[in-house]
Order: sequence, then C-alpha cells, then structure tokens
Amino acid sequence: MKNDIDRLNPPTLKSLQFDGFPEYHSGVLGKNIPCYTFENNSSGVVKLDLAIPTGSWHQQKPLQASTTARMLSEGTKSMNAFAIAEAIDFNGAHIDIGASHHYINLSIYAVYDKLLSMLPLIQSILTEPSFPENEMKTLLANNKQDFAISSRKVMGIARRVFPAFLFGENHPYGKILKESDFDNLAAEDLFDFYKQISFQESKAYLSGHVDGNVMSELDKLFANPIFVAKESFIESSFNIEEATEKRHYIEVAEAVQSAIVFGVPVVGRKHEDFPLLMLANTILGGYFGSRLMKSIREEKGLTYGISSGISTKPYSAHLSIQTEVKAETTSIAVDEIFKEISRLSTKPVSNEELNTARNYLFGHFLRSMDGPFQLSDRLQTVHPEGLLPEIYYSNYWNKAVSATPDDILNTVRKYLIPENMHVLIVGKDK
Repeated sequence: MKNDIDRLNPPTLKSLQFDGFPEYHSGVLGKNIPCYTFENNSSGVVKLDLAIPTGSWHQQKPLQASTTARMLSEGTKSMNAFAIAEAIDFNGAHIDIGASHHYINLSIYAVYDKLLSMLPLIQSILTEPSFPENEMKTLLANNKQDFAISSRKVMGIARRVFPAFLFGENHPYGKILKESDFDNLAAEDLFDFYKQISFQESKAYLSGHVDGNVMSELDKLFANPIFVAKESFIESSFNIEEATEKRHYIEVAEAVQSAIVFGVPVVGRKHEDFPLLMLANTILGGYFGSRLMKSIREEKGLTYGISSGISTKPYSAHLSIQTEVKAETTSIAVDEIFKEISRLSTKPVSNEELNTARNYLFGHFLRSMDGPFQLSDRLQTVHPEGLLPEIYYSNYWNKAVSATPDDILNTVRKYLIPENMHVLIVGKDK
C-alpha cells in the first residue's frame, strides 16, 4: 500500500482565510416574530434563543429586570419551581434566562424530540409566570450574599463602581448597585416590569437539528397573543455624564493589594475604525503575548495578570485595562501602564508583532464561528446594533487583513489619549 504522507517535510504554511459569513435562513414565526436559522441535523441537538428587547435600561428599580428574568422559571400558574426543574432535568435539557441592559435572553438546549415536548413548558414560563415570593426572597438573599462577598474584594468594588465615571450614576450603564437594593424589591415590582416586556418585538434564533416539525410547533408557540403586535414600548433616553476628574481613588484600609482600572470611551462596531481598534487592543493587552503582559507581568513582576478589552453596547463603547498589584507597587504599575500606551502611540509596531496579534485575533474570530450554535451567537452579537452579519464580518476581516503598523499607530493616537483616560485605584496607592 502506497504511503502518500510526506514525513520529511512539514506542510506548507497558509494564511488564514475567511470566506464570508455562512448563509442562514430568515423567516417569520407566528404573526410577526423574525426567526433566523442555522441547520445542522447531524448532531440531533437543537438550540433555541429568544431575544426580547427589554432589559435594565427600562427598569424603574435596581435589579428589577434581572430578577424578573431569573424568576420566570421559578413558578407559573400551572407549575411550581420544583415541577419546572424536574421537567427540565427529566428531558435532559438546559434552560438559561437572564437580562442585560437591553434584552431578556432565553436559551434552551435540548435533543430534537425533547425540545418539541418542552414547548408547552416554555409557553407557560413566558406567558403565565407567578413570581412566587418565597422563591424570590431566596434568590435575592443568595445574590445579596454573593454581592457582599464581591464587595470585600478590591476588584469587585472597582468593576462595580468604574462605569459610573464613564457614564454617570443616572445612566443605566453607570448605575452603582448597593446592598440595600436587594432588600427593596417586591413581587409587585416583578409583575409591573413583566407588563412592559416587549414580547412582540422579540427575535428567535434556531440552530442545530431543525426541521418542519420544529418550525411548525414554534409557529404555534409564537402565535400566542403576547407575541402579537401591540403598542410598542417607548424607550427612554439618558444623557451621558462623564466625570470631569480623571483620577479616582477608593481606600480599602486593610487591603494588601490594589485594583487598577483604566478606561476611555471609544467607537463601537458601527464605526469603520473598530477593527483597527480591536487589533490595537490585542497588541496592547488583549492576549497573553501582549505588551502589557510582557512588561507588567513578565519583565517587572508586578502582577499575575493584566488585560485590556473593549466593551460594546448599543449606545456606547469603551476600552478598559484591569489588573491587581501589591499595594506598595500601585503607583509604579500605573506609571508603567501609561508608558506602554505612550510607547504604542510613538513608534509603529513591527510587522512581526502585528502579524502575531492579527493571527491571534483571526484564530479567535474563526473559532467563534465554528458550528451552528456559535454562528447563531454571532448573529445575536450584531443584530442589537442594526448590523448585517454578511457585511459586518467581512468588513471586519478585510480591514484587519490590510492593517499596517502605521494604521495601528494612528488608531492608538486617535483613541487612547492618556489625558482622556479615567484611572480608578481601589485599595492602597502607597
């Protein structure tokens, strides 16, 4: 038998390729619910995601949106929390319900035939929640305990407080949660919030084993009156009130470490510079081989880890840098972070460094599209910002492919201006 494998020479290296966002099916369920489908019937598993455009942006009290979302599966008019949990476990399914600033998201994974049998349960959860007070108190008590533990950690405090400096405490993105908020929520608040949920403006996402039976049964589910068009909820607008001071310090007397958070407003996905900004962020602190990791962790030994990232929301985006250091090295670490930002803005990166970061970014990009479930997630990433995936992802890739060292230099100079950066230290700065 002839052996065609060449064991003497390694395979030829090839550049990573992106052939465009894969095709998917768009349709309508019920009367007017858009549905986006990625089919792969070889696995036998199906995932249903429902994005309901009502979140903490629309709440009148802290925790109202997140608690309402979590409590949907804790009791209905026909089933208590135990019966719901038992039905989910019996069918080997997984249901997750949570809330973000702008959405309540329901996700269910199940084997094909089990999903069909669970649709009446999903309908009950969405259309007739009872919000039992005992379960709500237990949920809030557990969350309050987690909050109290987090509030004793310097980074927990920093992450909770920092957004207020970028957006203001009156903005939904900048609200600072307090321990007392867990005691001020009642079951009536959940019923009030539920009444304003915009079910009729939901989007459904299907991935995996999808056939005519699934579509037919879901069509019946979304024909329920709560999904039929009614008067749209008017979304409130909020002014961003960025803090005028750029240096912030919260003392924690007993802390042996300090949390350091840098942050600056940047452009989001809709802007043509976003791919370049993502690439610049990768070089700065977006992966283990980044400049911040090499300088602050490996060369100077000031921290176990440091990273930077870009957080995007429909109405805003910001870049942040986060780390924890010994209290006595806080000032040194802050200075060194500024030095790395300055170095990135004064001298172009080498082609080797740019290509390494670009390959890392592309690898992450391609892994995030490996399979129908991940592709469905990519749709849900861009839809809230009104972007078309077949245009956005190709533009993103092409812009990053053609990026030069001068592009990175100009992007850093344009957006990572040290004078515009907020710096928060929680712990001790000496």
